[in-house]
Amino acid sequence: MNLSDLLNERTICCPLVSNNRNDAIQELLNCLQNLGYLSSTIKLYSYIEELEDDHSTAAGKGVAYPHSTSIEVDDLLCVLGISKSGIDFNSPDNQLCHIILLSISADSEPDKHRKFITLFNSMISDSNIRTQFLDSVNSKEGANIIACWEQEQLLADDLE
Repeated sequence: MNLSDLLNERTICCPLVSNNRNDAIQELLNCLQNLGYLSSTIKLYSYIEELEDDHSTAAGKGVAYPHSTSIEVDDLLCVLGISKSGIDFNSPDNQLCHIILLSISADSEPDKHRKFITLFNSMISDSNIRTQFLDSVNSKEGANIIACWEQEQLLADDLE
C-alpha cells in the first residue's frame, strides 16, 4: 500500500478554509462527497464529532487523525487537509493542528486503516515533511511531497 494510492491532488485540501475543528471535519467530508465517494455526510459528521468530543484524535506535533467506519464504503477513504493557521483539536501538546488526515474505513477492513495510518505517521513524523506541507500552496504540491517521500523510501529499501 502506498500513501499516493489514496492521497492525491483530488484528496488533498490545501489550504483548508475552515478555522475550527467541526468546520474542518465537515470540509473534509464534503471533499469526499463532492468526489462521489459519499452520498451524505450527516451521520458520519455526527459520529466523528462525537468521537472528537469524547477523545481528541490529535496526535501532537500539529497532526490530527479524525476517523470513522461506515457501511457506505467498501474500501478505505482518506482526505488530507492542510491548515495554514492551525485548528484547535485539543491536542495533548496544546499545539494547533495544521495537518489533518480524515479517514473512513469499511467495517470489514479495520486493519487496512491501521496500516495506512502507520504508514502516514512514518512520513509525517519527519519535521521536514511537516514543514513542506505547511509551505505548500496547493494540492498538487501536497501530492508531490507524498510522491517524493515514497520515492525516497523505495530508494532506501533498494539500498538495504
